Amino acid sequence: MPAKVYMALVTCMLLLAGCTADYEAMAKQRVEYAKMNQGDIVIAAIQDSDKSQYIQGVSLAVREINQSNGGLLGRPVKLILEQGYDDFKLVKSMIRRIADNPKVSIVLGHINDKVVIPSSAIYEKSQLLFFPPVTTSDELTSHGSLFTFRMLPGNIHMAGQISSMAETLRYQKIAILYARADKHREFSLLFEQAATKTGLNLVFSHSFFGQTDDYRPILADLKKKEFDAVFLSADAKTATRLIKQMREMDINSPILGSADLSSQAFKTMVGAAGNNTIVPIAYNVAAENPINQSFITRYRDKYKQLPDTDAAQGYDSVMLFASKVERAQSTLPALLASTVHFSPAWVGVTGTYRFSKAGDIEGKKYFFQILNNEQWQPLSANHHPVLKGLVKNVLL
Repeated sequence: MPAKVYMALVTCMLLLAGCTADYEAMAKQRVEYAKMNQGDIVIAAIQDSDKSQYIQGVSLAVREINQSNGGLLGRPVKLILEQGYDDFKLVKSMIRRIADNPKVSIVLGHINDKVVIPSSAIYEKSQLLFFPPVTTSDELTSHGSLFTFRMLPGNIHMAGQISSMAETLRYQKIAILYARADKHREFSLLFEQAATKTGLNLVFSHSFFGQTDDYRPILADLKKKEFDAVFLSADAKTATRLIKQMREMDINSPILGSADLSSQAFKTMVGAAGNNTIVPIAYNVAAENPINQSFITRYRDKYKQLPDTDAAQGYDSVMLFASKVERAQSTLPALLASTVHFSPAWVGVTGTYRFSKAGDIEGKKYFFQILNNEQWQPLSANHHPVLKGLVKNVLL
């Protein structure tokens, strides 16, 4: 996005958030509080509307930091929890309240791109670190923000790994279905480009409106083609309706989905129709490395359940922040952001974290899971090297 266009967009976002807000004054107050080097170090975390395990992972990490180290830099870590929504209009007052609190050093959360993108502009202006847990849109880091960091590999990386997975599973003929929303249209294009480079044969491509209730005319055309798998880019509710109609029409081929379909909510909605759906995930709960096994033990002791991707992302976000605070020996916003950008890689339960100058994560990979008997199960397979050789295996 050109710089002038982006600045105009940021201006509009800030106006939407409140014409009278003085974010530069908020940033100045945050800097002055950090210079005091005393009092609480505050983390603001947003509970998503699906009530996932994300906040449980965040809370466990904060609890461990306060119990084992007495906090950070000799100061207690305080967690502020806020309820998030998928509509920016519903959260803009909450976002301003967070930005107006000089004790807050970082914001964890927001999952919908329509909220994440304008929120990032506000947090940037008020000098707040921002770790959105699941946003893969390339727009998030395309404008050189100092304080926003992508916690997952972007759409280009995800599309490349899905394509490589399809090749590994010998799905040579691929049909493509995608919702007409910008997000899904763009991701479908990225997958098409990756699949072409991989040498896959794209035999069918069709878009659809997400609000449509009847996809049977499209699926009737699809049935006329020979294909090994269907690539599907849509939100979980739309994908559920389409997949159920696919199965009703005896289209039982494997489905390759984006991370939008990796949730427990999708699994519950789609039921048995979703069996044989393969999606990328950020966390491999089956990994037997000591870091992960120790995390699983502590998480299960606390919450009496296994952690999922959301829990692991929340836990890693806090621990990553803590490691950078300790390295910087400060919560000064600019110093802390620079430390996140340029310090050596940090290893968490979901993988390796190191960041580019733009705030994109480098060195991290997606794993894959498959719906089988209405349960998500890890999918094991060798994976051809992609992304400059960073990815060698789909799943350990």
